[in-house]
Amino acid sequence: MNAFLSWWDGIEEWLTGLPFVPQLLVTIVVLIPLATGIAWLVNFLVVWVFSLFDRRDVSDEHGVGV
Repeated sequence: MNAFLSWWDGIEEWLTGLPFVPQLLVTIVVLIPLATGIAWLVNFLVVWVFSLFDRRDVSDEHGVGV
């Protein structure tokens, strides 16, 4: 864990030492794909969990679930 924290501190120090525009560009290039990937993963997991508890019949073609 100490190795990871040391690595993270180095990345943080490097990023905060950059001027504003490169700092903004690095943040956008890293955060947009990372946030998109995490959002996709959370959405996938939520759909999967709710499908486990779905009470509709398999033959339910109209989608009402009654």
